[in-house]
Amino acid sequence: MFKSVCVAALVSVALHAPVLGQAFSEQGLSAFQAALDERVEAGRRAGYAVILIRDGEEEILTSGATSLGGDVPVSEHTLMRLASMSKPVTAFATMMLVERGAINLDDPVANYIPAFADTGVATAFQADEAGEFQTAPQAQPITIRHLLTHTSGIGYIFDTQTGLGQAMAAGTLYQGDGDLEAKINQLANFPLYFQPGDRWFYSYSNDVLGRVVEVASGMAFEDFLEQEIFQPLGMSNTGFFPSEAEIASAAALYTHDESGQLFAPYSEDNPEYVPSWASGGGGLLSTGADYARFAMMLANGGELDGVRLVEAETLASMIQPHVGPESMPESMAGWSYGFGVGVVLPGTDDRPAMGIPGDYGWGGYFDTDFFVSPGSGLVAIMMTQVLPGPNMPEGRTASWWRPYAYGTLPQ
Repeated sequence: MFKSVCVAALVSVALHAPVLGQAFSEQGLSAFQAALDERVEAGRRAGYAVILIRDGEEEILTSGATSLGGDVPVSEHTLMRLASMSKPVTAFATMMLVERGAINLDDPVANYIPAFADTGVATAFQADEAGEFQTAPQAQPITIRHLLTHTSGIGYIFDTQTGLGQAMAAGTLYQGDGDLEAKINQLANFPLYFQPGDRWFYSYSNDVLGRVVEVASGMAFEDFLEQEIFQPLGMSNTGFFPSEAEIASAAALYTHDESGQLFAPYSEDNPEYVPSWASGGGGLLSTGADYARFAMMLANGGELDGVRLVEAETLASMIQPHVGPESMPESMAGWSYGFGVGVVLPGTDDRPAMGIPGDYGWGGYFDTDFFVSPGSGLVAIMMTQVLPGPNMPEGRTASWWRPYAYGTLPQ
């Protein structure tokens, strides 16, 4: 999820029109490169790959290696775990089927996954003596629109404070065997946190959407993405199920110890997590170069290199603010939410804008991030790999990299 960024740096960009005929500032690119190098040298990350695209020009900034002490440099072609950067892809796949009439935004999810017709809404977040959560019926059905906007009431793995959250973490979908259908039916056994439509709550909703796409299209979810998105866009290094050789060549995943130093959290006895099923919420692996093609297609209104995946009107509906600031949590102040992407809101008297209003994108748990800036023409992708933890120096990359990306715009 996004975190707060350096507001002053962002706002200064928004107040100055980019220089026509010059895609990037050499000074800004140098400052960004220095920032990457500084963090690799300090041991905050093993490596970074950044892709910046504007006015038909592409700049690639890299630093570090695919593993600590390794001799393979990180590049735009290094395979990395996208985690929640999978969510915009799943939302886009859903909108493709909405455009084709196979899905309606206001369809009940139970039309595609009957188990969700019986999912109750928790009236208490602690289990009773029998280990059950008391529930009330849904006041209205969960709809496709609710899933696309994280307003479904479905929970996730990041609530550690309530009994319901702890139960969901213990029964996380992201561990154990099973296919997409089985995982989503398992999820339907957990009660909702609130009535559908009440507010925004980060959730397994995009995983559910993957199953909706599967049912509505009549194709396995991974096959739909491959045939309808990845192949047309030339994203040959993106998918759910990498081979052992591909995993071996991917950027290693690290976390930080108590001294702030990187170490590998996995061993042969505790193997590195690779999804065993097609998780539309967090299972894709990709490269910066591949994801840049997806982001450029979004920036072009649903088309890339003469291949149109959706009409411009469909893409526009995806990147509009659909969830008002009053429904967003405090951690997302300054943001709205579209369909699968966060959208920057205009500033207020009390809070400057968190970027250029209308910019949209999303990040992943393992520290990947991207955004598209319609106001400046900038498309930016950040790829690195770290497992967040309490000892992470400086916090997530999302807390600092966007100002440097905006800083590459000529003034």
